Amino acid sequence: MLTFRQIEVFKAVMACGSLAGAARELRIAQPTVTRMILRMEDQLGARLFNRVRGRLTPTQEAARFLAEIDRAFEQMRSAVERAAQAALPERSVFRCGASPSIGRGLVPAALARLLAGLPSVSLQLDILTVSQVLPYLLDGSADAAVTLFPVLHHEVVSTPVGRGRPMLLLPAGDAGMSSGGVNLAELAERAWIVFQPRSVHGDMVAGILSDHGLRPARTHMVRFAETAVALVEAGVGVCIVDEFSARAADMSRLRCLPVPTSRRYEAYLHRPLAARGELTEQFARCLKDELRAPSMP
Repeated sequence: MLTFRQIEVFKAVMACGSLAGAARELRIAQPTVTRMILRMEDQLGARLFNRVRGRLTPTQEAARFLAEIDRAFEQMRSAVERAAQAALPERSVFRCGASPSIGRGLVPAALARLLAGLPSVSLQLDILTVSQVLPYLLDGSADAAVTLFPVLHHEVVSTPVGRGRPMLLLPAGDAGMSSGGVNLAELAERAWIVFQPRSVHGDMVAGILSDHGLRPARTHMVRFAETAVALVEAGVGVCIVDEFSARAADMSRLRCLPVPTSRRYEAYLHRPLAARGELTEQFARCLKDELRAPSMP
């Protein structure tokens, strides 16, 4: 197992570009630096530097090893900060991420429940794209994230916390349907707001339209549910979104009706394996309470 002193010597050699420079930086003898680097290479079973005419050139293994070290030190720094915050509750910060579709309504409402009983806690809410969620959870400073898809990684605990119905959104004043029932076939000639393929919303809408044998005559494509909601509010077309996104819509500018389908959106709470604190447990309870709260027709 490598020691912190070995890692310190390695980082100095990488920064200085030479054994002599690292020795001067650390104020130790150059032969000591040489022995420690050779010992590290022996322990790792990989060459870290190529030696050509007295000059050192880092190998690809050295570059990868340095990246891993930097990541580990950043995680340790974040862990120390979290420990310090836990020791001083008045300075606690709960850092939570959310995908855009539920970061507008569901997650803020759950966070409001959490903060209501914790006046000493501050909040950081980050809205994340799909590709940002896993790095966010692994960077060492996040407490939790909430999305409509699971995260499959050995360092993340991903738990389903509730389900949401698909909701049909129509512009305000649209008299095409009664609140007593939805017949999607009536909307075949309308412009539809649809989502990119191979996404949570894209797969859901495509599945529902297929179930009803509906192929819209005209479509407009978006990436995010809140964009689809905004277009419906502007009268551009109709769409199907999750009820979490619909909760945050301006009901004075659109109509919202449940879609006749057994399909459901699944909400997931993700927690870094190394950061399962009491605040995250309380947030999980608040999230489940908010999901159970009646808010849509």
